[in-house]
Amino acid sequence: MASQNKPPQTRQLTKPKFDKLSEVKPGIHGYNTYVKIEDIKKEQIKRYDGSTLVVAEGLAGDDTGVIRFRVVGEYANQLEKGKCYAWRNGLSEVVQERHRLSLDQFGRITPEKDDLVVVNQNGKKYSDIEYVRKDARPNTNRRDNRDNRDNRDNRDNRDNRDNRDNRDNRDNRDNRENRGQGQRRPQGNRGNRGGNQKRD
Repeated sequence: MASQNKPPQTRQLTKPKFDKLSEVKPGIHGYNTYVKIEDIKKEQIKRYDGSTLVVAEGLAGDDTGVIRFRVVGEYANQLEKGKCYAWRNGLSEVVQERHRLSLDQFGRITPEKDDLVVVNQNGKKYSDIEYVRKDARPNTNRRDNRDNRDNRDNRDNRDNRDNRDNRDNRDNRDNRENRGQGQRRPQGNRGNRGGNQKRD
């Protein structure tokens, strides 16, 4: 009964942390940042089912620099040039060795006050930095390893079969040589096939 009288526990919510563009590294997701749209271009893409999808691409920035972005879907219609937005649960990706901002299925964009962000035009241009992909990791695919192992086993089986054939051929040759060198057994009189010989 005492346990039923306890007040329900409440979760303590923490304020999201907003990073500068200089802190948004390529290949990460789940970051939050404030940006201002400096340039934007929208286009409509026709889908297979006949519906249209809006794609927005452009340049956004803050007081540390500017970066390219690409947004697809409902948030692309909201973006306008000169407006400030909060990028929440963003996706940072590298496309054609260039860094840009994007959104995944959990990301969202909310409008903010226009004077919240002042873009530094002389700041760093993050999308101009070329990112070189690291060397590919060694192949750890089990299927490929299994294929290599099967090929090696087949090669060993062929070698063993060839050795066995050579050994059989050598044994047959030795048997023929021994048979050729052996003495023939004396043959009896073919006219006397068993029984007693006739006496005069």
